[in-house]
Amino acid sequence: MTATGTDPHNVDGQAICITVFSAVKGWGKLWLPAVFLVARYRPGATGKLAKLSFIHFARWTLVREIAGKRLRHPQLFFESNFNGGWQEYIDAFSHILTGGMKTFWGSSYGFPEPLPTGPFKRYIQRHELVASHFYSAYPEATTTIVLSALALDGELRALRERTRDVDPVTFAREWDAFLEKVQADL
Repeated sequence: MTATGTDPHNVDGQAICITVFSAVKGWGKLWLPAVFLVARYRPGATGKLAKLSFIHFARWTLVREIAGKRLRHPQLFFESNFNGGWQEYIDAFSHILTGGMKTFWGSSYGFPEPLPTGPFKRYIQRHELVASHFYSAYPEATTTIVLSALALDGELRALRERTRDVDPVTFAREWDAFLEKVQADL
């Protein structure tokens, strides 16, 4: 681990991965599947998470067995890819998703609460594994860059359709309107 909490093996360009296993308490075996079900089928249950634009993806899974062997204590498996610093990632999770962190990791042994962040960061470091590999479709781009490119692509296609057979004056007017509309994505 580096001083920032990130093992160099967990970094690929702008993308950083985190993998955490934590032993689940007895009641968590029932609690977590219910939480996962609500998160999957209740619209907006993951809304705050989706708004954190530096997260490429994040998921929690309850692991009950490994290689056909039933575990004495199921493990809460968390994995995520993100851009930015490890410390800032944990800070954002702790401050913005405080309730969610309690909901998921509250079922794990030794969970210290998400705030203050110092004990929570130490907890994550104790339970984090170095990735043997991870995939990032665009390791040199941030999530914000990818989302902007997708938005820009859609607007550019629409501009092309609107201006297919227009005169230069109309095209210039459409081009100016296009640039004004997509300014934030350029």
